[in-house]
Amino acid sequence: MARPIKDTPILYGKNAIRMLEEVKNIKPLSEERIARIKQACISLNKIQKNSYEEAGIKFK
Repeated sequence: MARPIKDTPILYGKNAIRMLEEVKNIKPLSEERIARIKQACISLNKIQKNSYEEAGIKFK
């Protein structure tokens, strides 16, 4: 049997103001970080297809 999902907490006061400011001022990712994320996704897709050699992973 699954456990119940907890309610989402509601922020009030200073925490709510801080959260709204953080949401407004989101910093974009660097090009290098985006390239690393894309490469990781490609590697994971190759692993998912049971192609360890293509992903560069030695598997016994």
